[in-house]
Amino acid sequence: MDKIKKQEAGYWIVAGGLNLDILAKPTGDFRLRDSNPGHIGERPGGVGFNIVRNLALLDEKVYFLTAAGDDRAGHFLFERAEEKGIDMSRALTSDRYPTSRYLAVHDPSGDMAVAINDMVLFDRLTASDVKDWTLLPPGCLGAIIEPNLPGEVLFELAASWKIPLFADAVSQAKMDRLLRVLPFLTGYKLNRIEAEHLTGIPVRSVEAALEACRRIRERGVQMVCVSLDIDGAVFADGRSAVWGRPARLVADANTTGAGDAMATAFAWAAARGISLEDTARLGLAASSLAVESEEAVNPLMTTAELNRRAEEIEVEVLL
Repeated sequence: MDKIKKQEAGYWIVAGGLNLDILAKPTGDFRLRDSNPGHIGERPGGVGFNIVRNLALLDEKVYFLTAAGDDRAGHFLFERAEEKGIDMSRALTSDRYPTSRYLAVHDPSGDMAVAINDMVLFDRLTASDVKDWTLLPPGCLGAIIEPNLPGEVLFELAASWKIPLFADAVSQAKMDRLLRVLPFLTGYKLNRIEAEHLTGIPVRSVEAALEACRRIRERGVQMVCVSLDIDGAVFADGRSAVWGRPARLVADANTTGAGDAMATAFAWAAARGISLEDTARLGLAASSLAVESEEAVNPLMTTAELNRRAEEIEVEVLL
């Protein structure tokens, strides 16, 4: 495949969630209904943040359309995002609702025992709150949206923008917020569970994923990516379909953020007019990089490394 280089001008938009992730892990056996000695850490998180961070690592100028409270957590998140090269100048600050928080307690092996997500700030956003977001300066290369924002906000943005528009389904619980947006989408990334929820097709094979892609495209989406976990992903547009597979599997892989990385690279490549086969290679390459990091976003993600890893991805033409 041809090497992908940084574009000389332009910027990206990401509209989505930003959380303060509070992660706790005991140093000994985990005991319910008791105080457990352990370690507690804080870091920026959220699907929107993961996507915008990946784009910044690919040397793209990116504006993050998100929100936080006017509190310690919000100030911390904005500072960390700006340190990562993310432009927060168009993000909202609320004096009414607190910054979104995600609290997770893990057992000694690292598996999540319980988690609570408080995103009332995003749940209360309305279309009138984001009117300024609908106005984009010239030079926008594309936008990625995700349904941690309410459905009316997503529709307001999608109906206003005339740019390549991509979406990450995020979860079965929230993806219905994107239903009215589907006809506006250039590309849509889902996993097999999300694709089954949208189409009613049990996605247990490559053939089923291909049929799910066809049905999603019938709803107005131009390009579809359905990820199949360790079996790779199926990519389809109006002309062809391909199945991409990683060249190697990572033992004890950290899958947190792998889907966000794939969604990022899918949009990044498709907006450039890259062929479907090479878009699949880049999407799988980004996902394979993500699972090798203990963090949700691999700090080693670069354009050069993504190009190198893409050469290792196997792609089969289905249509």
